[in-house]
Amino acid sequence: MTLLITNARIASEDSPALTEGDVLISSGKIEKIGKGLTAPEGAKVIDAKGRIVMPAMFDAHVHFREPGFEAKETIATGAESAINGGITGVVMMPNTSPAIDSATVVANVLDIGKRTARIPIYTSGCVTIGRHGKELAGIDGMRALGVTMLTDDGDTTGDPAVLLRAMQYATEFGMFFASHCEVPELAGPRALNEGAMSYRLGIKGSPACAEEIIIDRDIRLAHAAGAHIHIQHVSSKLGMETIRWWKQRGDVKVT
Repeated sequence: MTLLITNARIASEDSPALTEGDVLISSGKIEKIGKGLTAPEGAKVIDAKGRIVMPAMFDAHVHFREPGFEAKETIATGAESAINGGITGVVMMPNTSPAIDSATVVANVLDIGKRTARIPIYTSGCVTIGRHGKELAGIDGMRALGVTMLTDDGDTTGDPAVLLRAMQYATEFGMFFASHCEVPELAGPRALNEGAMSYRLGIKGSPACAEEIIIDRDIRLAHAAGAHIHIQHVSSKLGMETIRWWKQRGDVKVT
């Protein structure tokens, strides 16, 4: 099938800004990008009318609810939603039931993805068993099945000694850590962050220090272990400044 998309605003790595033009696609591959392209005989023509045409995206942080919460969402339905949003590959977070903390659960998730999803499904693995922050998960078995990201996402890995031990071990095999930064005793079950809006609405908010403490703690642990750490869910100015400060030091890999 040949497809010509006309009158588009095109996002490309070749240009820092959107460029106006047409895109010719043949058999699923981009053949040509330019202005005033002529449609080959039999080609389907779509007038983008100024809409943006860009490469598909990869989402490295999705919360598909299978296994355990299929009434909310399955891997198949989540994948279809991703496709509709221009996402052609995802990494699942492990806060399912059971948690993705062993080779057995990883294998099940990957199998469901291959059978039911139209895009590649990858998964992260837990740092600790059940995401409880106490005992290391089955890192070796998960790594053997292709897991490279470890996270207790949905919760902070509570015991810093356990997290440090995980970092020291898994880093030897090229794995990295994604941190959900939040002191639960400070954050609590809040609906929004503490600030002008929470005061105006009379709703108790989560203080910024709840995330800032763990951002600094986990980067320090990664520094000590020589690990790569990715900080998730940053919402405060000081949290961003802390990450920037560590990046500028240049002696720890933090994203």
